[in-house]
Parts: sequence; structure tokens; C-alpha cells
Amino acid sequence: MEYLLKSILCSFIFLVVYQVLLEREKMFVFNRFYLLLSLAGSLLIPFITFQLPEAVIPSASENLGGVAGYHTDLTQTNQTTVSADSGFEIDWRIGYGIVTVVLLARFMKSLLTIGYVKNSNVIVQDSIRIVLLPKETLPYSFLNYIFVNKKAYDNHTIEPEIWRHEFAHVRQKHTLDILFIELILVFWWFNPCVYLYRKNIKMNHEFLADEAVLVAYPEVKNYQRLLLSKVSQRVSFTSAFNYAITKKRLQMMTRMTSRFRTFVIQLSVLPVLGIAVALFSSVEYAEAQTAPTMVRPDTDGVTKSQNPASKEGVSDDLLKEYQSIVDRSWVKGKNGYEIRHFSETDRARMKSIFDQMSQQQRNSQEIVVKYIPPFPQTPYPTQKQLDSWKNPKMNGVWIDGKRVSNEILNKYKPEDFAVVSVSKLEKNAINYGKHYYQVDLMTNKDYKKYLKETEKEPNYTLYANNGDWTRKGKK
Repeated sequence: MEYLLKSILCSFIFLVVYQVLLEREKMFVFNRFYLLLSLAGSLLIPFITFQLPEAVIPSASENLGGVAGYHTDLTQTNQTTVSADSGFEIDWRIGYGIVTVVLLARFMKSLLTIGYVKNSNVIVQDSIRIVLLPKETLPYSFLNYIFVNKKAYDNHTIEPEIWRHEFAHVRQKHTLDILFIELILVFWWFNPCVYLYRKNIKMNHEFLADEAVLVAYPEVKNYQRLLLSKVSQRVSFTSAFNYAITKKRLQMMTRMTSRFRTFVIQLSVLPVLGIAVALFSSVEYAEAQTAPTMVRPDTDGVTKSQNPASKEGVSDDLLKEYQSIVDRSWVKGKNGYEIRHFSETDRARMKSIFDQMSQQQRNSQEIVVKYIPPFPQTPYPTQKQLDSWKNPKMNGVWIDGKRVSNEILNKYKPEDFAVVSVSKLEKNAINYGKHYYQVDLMTNKDYKKYLKETEKEPNYTLYANNGDWTRKGKK
């Protein structure tokens, strides 16, 4: 959604510049490329990302990704928030898809219609191919073809200025511009600026064709009278005469623009490009430094068992029972046998047996029980860090496992937080673009509650003793 908003605003700025500075000036070739390139730029500029070599970011610690308990709660909360947003996104995508398919079908139908008209009528071969139509119609062009009435062509009643006008459309390849804008419109139909772009591009084509006519036939008034005598006929993707634009065409024929004025106006467009890039591109830090670096939780604790090994150990029967639980948990996969999730009953039974094992018995097990200690309290953040996290464009904030508004940090002091973690989002992260850092904060009150819960119900996990969760074959 952020990309769409940026692209629309970017196209709006470029369009305003055209309407204010360029539209009334007699520099049609420049205007043609400005319209096409600014439209393409509106789609591409939001993708531009500038990487700064390094920056001090408002971080309090490294990612607590491996810490159990609190991190899991944050992840679940984040997923819940995303799920709510996903419903809207899915509905929006369905609506977008339906409209896009309809417009694409209409686009293809128009192309097929022109192709049918071309193939079902007589074509006069020349450097430019002329399609002779039986029905009354004014000349119009498409790609390398000019469509004219057969009777008017045979009787030589088509004025040379009209021929020159359509030849200009063909030779300057105006159809490619029209196909480009129509295809953009199919996928970007929700942007109102695109419709104005299409109107301006077609208008500028008429200016270019009129200019080509007046080079060969410099009598402006005669050509103006000829245009006023014609009645337009709309054909999709073609450049036909139209009363709606005739007045502007007549005015532009007599307008003059000095070379100095042309140079100044064209030069003034360059800062607009720089402003658009500055406003709608993104900035990333290639290497981020944390200031100051806080204490990182001890993840080595996950390899320690809470209960010491017994000297006697367990009986062979209990060892066989433990091994039988492990054996039936392997299922055949693509790369041999893979472990499946143990049931709560199996996990509890394995823990009960494992706690009674001797150290030698534990070391010989394929799957062992590991105790996950509670993560320690981190130093308080600084006030400067707390203030920097209030920026919603850079940071997403979670407090006690709940996504909150950045402004809510105004209600807190640095010493209110027992645990702080700041993580830089990867480009494939769901919330990347909405913000670039995830700030996870735990209040003193919630941390005390967390310690009591882990003391009452310690956290355990099952772990492959050699780190390998696959088997080539069952034992």
C-alpha cells in the first residue's frame, strides 16, 4: 500500500509540473518524452533504495530471536495483527483483480477489433499501408496503417493536409505511446492521474502532427478552416480529429516560444526529478551500529538441563520406553526419515524419564530434553532512544507483546522497561516498508509476571543431540 501511495503522489507531482510549466509551451517533442518518462518514473522511483554505509540507530539490544517465551508471544501477537490486515488486503486484491481483468479484456478486444478491420479490407501496399474501408469515416492511423474510406481514396477527395497529418502520426510512432498508456491504465486504473496523462499524451500527438502539416503547408488559416469543417469519429487507440481538442489545437498553431524560454523551462524540470526521488525513494542502512550496546540474553542456557543427572540412572525398560517414543515419531520424508511434532503426552513422559537418567544415559540419547531458562533483564534504554522509537516510519513498537501506537511511548520513562529488543526487518518481512525496525519492550510489571510463570512452569524443548533432525533409515 505504501508503494501505491508513493507512486500516485509522484505521478501527481509530475502531472502538476506539466500542467503548469509545459502544457502551453510549443516544445512538443520534449513534452512527449516528459509525459512518457515521468509516468514510467512514477512507477519506478518508489522502488529506488539508497543504502547508507552506516548509521547510529535507536537500538537497545540485538535481536532476541532465539529467546523462548517472550519472543513467542510477540510473534503470535504480530501474526494476529497481520491476519486482521490480511483480510482487508485479500478483499482489496480480489476487487483489483476483477477490475483489471475486465480492463485487460477490453484492451484485447479493441486490439482484435482493429486487427479484424485491417485483415478484412483491401490494403494498398506502400511505405505506409493504407486500409480501404467501405463505410464513411475520417482517416485515422494505427501503427503502420492508415484507415480511410475507399470511395474518398479512389476519388482523391482526401485533402493533402489530412494525409500529412496521419503520415506524421505513423512516422512518429504515436501508436506506441497510446499502447503504453492504455496498458498502464489496465493495471493502474485506480490512479486518477493516469487518465489525465492519457488525455495530455493524445493532445500532444495532435500538436506534433499539426506541426508536421504546417511545415509542408504553412498557410495556418487554411488548415484551421479545414479542421473546423471536419467531424471527428472516435476509434480506440487511434488519433482521430475531435471537436473537444480542436480549440486548443488552433490556439497552439499560432503560439510562439523563444529558445531562451524553452531552455529555462526544460532546465527547471530537473529539480523536480530530484525532489521526487528524495520524497518517494527509500533509505536503508547497509551496516547498522547500536548505540549503546546492551547486554544480550544468554542463549547458551538452552543447552542446560534444569535437573541434574542422577547417579543411578533409569532401568532398561524405561530406556526402551523412551526410545520407543522417539522411534515412532520418525516419518518418511523426501530426504529420509524426519521427526514429527511430539504430542504433549509424549513430551511430558520423555521429560519425566530424561530427568531420572544418568549423564551417560543422557549423552547416548538421540533426542534429549533441554531446559530453557528465563531471559535476563536488560539495562534501561536511554531517553534519546525512547524518543527515537516514537518515529512510526522507522519503528514498529510492541509493549508486553501487543502492537501499540508509537505515540504511547510518551507515557513511559526509560526505567519502566525491564527488557528491550530492537530488530532490523529483512526485505521479505511482512511489515517491511511500514517500518524498518521492530522494537519489543517489556514493562517491569510484565517481566515480574513472566518470571513467576516460568518459575511455576519451566520451559523445556526437545532437541536433537547431534543437531541432525533427519535419518537415512530407521534404526
